Amino acid sequence: MHTNKLNILILILFFFGCTVKDSDDDSAAYISDAQFNFHQDVNMLYVSANVLPEADGKILDNVIVEWYGTKEENDPDSLILKDNGMNGDIIAEDDIYTLKFQNDSTVIKNTLGGDSGSVYINILAVYVGQTEKKSASFKIGNIIPRIISISSPDTITRPSGATLSLHLVSASVFDADGLDNIKWVGFTSYHVEGDSMMNKGNYIYLYDDGSENIIYLPDITSGDITSSDGTYSFKIPVFGSGNTDPEYQTKTGTFRWEFITQDKEDEYSLPTTHEVVIQ
Repeated sequence: MHTNKLNILILILFFFGCTVKDSDDDSAAYISDAQFNFHQDVNMLYVSANVLPEADGKILDNVIVEWYGTKEENDPDSLILKDNGMNGDIIAEDDIYTLKFQNDSTVIKNTLGGDSGSVYINILAVYVGQTEKKSASFKIGNIIPRIISISSPDTITRPSGATLSLHLVSASVFDADGLDNIKWVGFTSYHVEGDSMMNKGNYIYLYDDGSENIIYLPDITSGDITSSDGTYSFKIPVFGSGNTDPEYQTKTGTFRWEFITQDKEDEYSLPTTHEVVIQ
């Protein structure tokens, strides 16, 4: 009986003796140099902080990030930061605690989408009998543009004779900073059987002009339907099999078209690939 009372007394003393302090108001600054980065090319989030191994003689037990995403009122995700040279941590046991984690709803509930504001975190340094906290916010920065969808034929049959046919190709894009932040949309064409790039490897550009402009004389427009709606289009010319001039001959085979867009911050989207067979 006396032993049980003693154990309960110890637990009470432990929990009531465990305090949480905000190190922003503490001159000791147990937590410093909190960092955040959004690696958009691989859709990974990175958080790190420098944490002292002791606080008032108390040994560090754990480092936790409370991840709120883009709203401070969110119910945070709680993730463990490590100093083991793994999962984003570069050097083990250098007192820099780090985690690189997937921006995916299977990992965290506060995912980033087309957001361009700020993210909010708390870093908790859990010492034996004491917890220090540092709050921080970070600008997400420029979100790279995205290609949402591609509309293109899968197979194109060349017309017969010395003729020409036009085939509409479109790409719908998104930019978190607005569609007016899109600089250009285009694609390259790679001839699979010939192991060579078409158009000398240069981009074939698409237009979001509502077909208001003449692209080729006498009256060929882009084929775009609505101006400034984020869908960029171009009518691809395919020359008939009867053309003898090399300048007006279209190769047959499989072509891999790689679409990409660039914004006015000179950031590129991830490429989107579409294959088309010309016969």
